[in-house]
This record gives sequence, C-alpha cells and structure tokens, in this order.
Amino acid sequence: MNKQLFSLALWMFFGFVLIKAIDSILSFIIHAYFYFGLWMEFSLDFLNYSIPILSVLAYALTIVLVLKYVNQKAIHFEIQKTEFPKVEYIIAIIIVVFLNPLGNKLMGLMAEKISLELSFDDIEFLNLFGLTEASIAICRWITIIILSLYLYGIYKKKELEIEK
Repeated sequence: MNKQLFSLALWMFFGFVLIKAIDSILSFIIHAYFYFGLWMEFSLDFLNYSIPILSVLAYALTIVLVLKYVNQKAIHFEIQKTEFPKVEYIIAIIIVVFLNPLGNKLMGLMAEKISLELSFDDIEFLNLFGLTEASIAICRWITIIILSLYLYGIYKKKELEIEK
C-alpha cells in the first residue's frame, strides 16, 4: 500500500469518526431535551412538535456550519500538504466511544426514574420515543445526503477545472 493510498484511507476514517462524533453530540442533545421535557412534564402535544423541530434545527445548523467550514478550507486544500489532524481525531474518537454509551446509560436511568412518575400511558411514551428516534434518523440521512451531494458538486467542479 503506497503512502498516498494510506493517507487517503486515514482521512476517510477521520471523516467517518468526525461525522459520528458530531452526530453523537446532536443525538445526545435531542435525547436530553426529550427527557427534560418529560421531567418538566411538558404536554405530549408540545413534545410531539418541538422534538422534530429541534432535530431539524440542530441538524440544519450543523449542515450550515459544516458547509461554511468546507467552503473556507476547500479554497487552498491540498491533501499532500495538509498535516493530519491528530488531536481532533483523538477527541472525535473519545466522543464517539464514550458519549454514546454514557448517553444511553444516562437516558436509561432517567427513563426508569421518569416512568415511575409519568402521568400518561406507556404507549404514549413509546409513541413519543419513537417520534424522537424517527426524527433523529431522518435528519441524519438528510444531512448525509445534502453533504454528499454538495461535496460531490465540489469534486465535479474541481475535476472540470483540472481538465481545462
């Protein structure tokens, strides 16, 4: 395996880990809002509308920030001259490895405590939890699709510039 191929693979792993870390943070925030809303006894109707709105806003803001960053870095980016971001890679790995299990454990403990105090049926809780998970999943995929199409457009634009 030559050095250039290894470097490209390493950058791909960095991108995967970074995306997973950002997604873990967003998912944690949305789940925290979900359980905070249950703990504060927000109405189910309010939570049914606010959770998908929060999901869309959080992921849309992330898309805007990522595209802004990509546009700024894409101007002078050359993979051969760019040093691999070791510190950011390690931080992203730590976030991915620890935030998902920690978030799941905290949410499980919170759900157990809240379920004893809830004033509505289990089916309503499951419907709300399903709505939360569905809104996160839909936003994840839409984000991946938008970023993929945008980056593919940059790639094609650069390819045309090279051919000319």
